[in-house]
Amino acid sequence: MSKMPLRRVAEEAARLMAAGAENEYIHAKTRALEMLGISGQTRLPSNRKIKDCIARLTQEEIGADEVHRRLRAMRQIAYELITVLEIFDPFLIGSTLTGEIRRSSDIDLHVYSDDYAEVEEHLAIYGYDEIDIEQVENRKGSFVHLRWLEQGFPIEITIYPWSWRTVTLYSSVTGKPMKRADIHGVKKLLNRMDLQKQKEQSGSSSLLPSLPPPPAPEHGQSAT
Repeated sequence: MSKMPLRRVAEEAARLMAAGAENEYIHAKTRALEMLGISGQTRLPSNRKIKDCIARLTQEEIGADEVHRRLRAMRQIAYELITVLEIFDPFLIGSTLTGEIRRSSDIDLHVYSDDYAEVEEHLAIYGYDEIDIEQVENRKGSFVHLRWLEQGFPIEITIYPWSWRTVTLYSSVTGKPMKRADIHGVKKLLNRMDLQKQKEQSGSSSLLPSLPPPPAPEHGQSAT
């Protein structure tokens, strides 16, 4: 496939995912091929290329300030959840960690426990009690997902066996070890965002035109 159709497939797949019409990269790619009439081709754009397109589309759609606001709110929620779930060795993963969010992005956490009910009951103690439980089967095994909406943002917590705490998981986007952040890492992200915003606001203030100095008082008059 030439570069032009490859780029078109990436952009169309990105639009599908940004709009929430597709959640999986492979399904978005296949549907994009069908919509563009480029069938029978084996080469597809990388997940990384599609993710870059999604980030660009989101910025164009809602603006950089809104992206920053949403990302800050999502990371704050993640920090609060990780604080609550600290005994389950929690980590933040996904777009809330990387910052490459879209409208339909959720807040993804990994926790470790041999009994999902223990995690659910622990969350209920802190007021998180309207939780959907889903059993998921994939090539890694069978896992439980906890899902709900928090301040309008979808939450998804994947519960892995306690013995998996030292297992390296790989990203479906990059094929490399999955990036993740513990409570200290998420706090650093929040502090960095706040510092960046302060610098931007300070820089904007310094660009305001300065007023000319008041005229010097004439001889015999005092300044007021």
